Amino acid sequence: MLTTLANPILPVFAILALGYVLHRSGLFDVPVAQAINKFVFFVATPALVFSIISRAPIEHFDWRALGLYFGVQALIYVGTALFTHHILGREKGEALLLGMTATFVNHVFFVLPIAERIYGATAAQPIAGIVLVDVGLWFCGTVLAVDLMQTENPSLLKVVGALMKNPFLIAALLGVLAWAAGPVIPEGVFTYATFAGGAAAPGALFALGIILASTPVCPIGKAIWSVVLAKIVLHPVLVFALAGLITLSPGWDNIVLLVAAGPCGAMPFVIALHYGISTETIAKSVLVSTLFSLLTLSVLTA
Repeated sequence: MLTTLANPILPVFAILALGYVLHRSGLFDVPVAQAINKFVFFVATPALVFSIISRAPIEHFDWRALGLYFGVQALIYVGTALFTHHILGREKGEALLLGMTATFVNHVFFVLPIAERIYGATAAQPIAGIVLVDVGLWFCGTVLAVDLMQTENPSLLKVVGALMKNPFLIAALLGVLAWAAGPVIPEGVFTYATFAGGAAAPGALFALGIILASTPVCPIGKAIWSVVLAKIVLHPVLVFALAGLITLSPGWDNIVLLVAAGPCGAMPFVIALHYGISTETIAKSVLVSTLFSLLTLSVLTA
């Protein structure tokens, strides 16, 4: 596990730490983080969405495993959103994003390299399926929901307008068309998407580090602990319990459980910062869950 800690965990964590340090040094400030986040929101992440969906090996997916994972995500997403809104008093937009934070994993840049180191190249297939569900459903759906929440007196026309302007939904639809068209699409399109999409996670984590440096890390309140426990403890426990009730394809059970135990991803932070929703709880949840996931992943990969 020390090798895994050295690569990829610490290098991924380092970009967040660098944003934190450079803010403290006075080189980067919050407006710069907001500008970086705008690039991530409108350019890098849509490219990543397109790249993932257009290259997804859908014909090899174990849909029972993905259905199980999706069901657990839905329970945790809804439960966390309702708990933080009705019990902890968070406003609807933030509560929705806290629900997403409790289910959306840093799978591509954190869990995937660990899984490939342990299980080999075959680990990429189950993770690709989970990423497809996360991006196509939870990410695009949450952005649309937040967009509609901030639309005054939403009507059918406004809903259609929001759909047509949603960069992630557009990227997802283009990705589906590109997947269906296959060789007809010029290879340069995929090269662009891979190149631009590669900036999504580093950019989001760097901006996250800047925002974390602008506010005290402590105290860590009830909302943060609720999100972290839902992600690090409840998510893998439910996946493990339910996976014993159905037969999954060889290898998929281990990978699905490993992803479920992974830390919160940074994409809910990207959405919150773009829409002017409070980012403090989301940012701290990403940080704390990343630290605690070192323990949970160590146990699962021992």
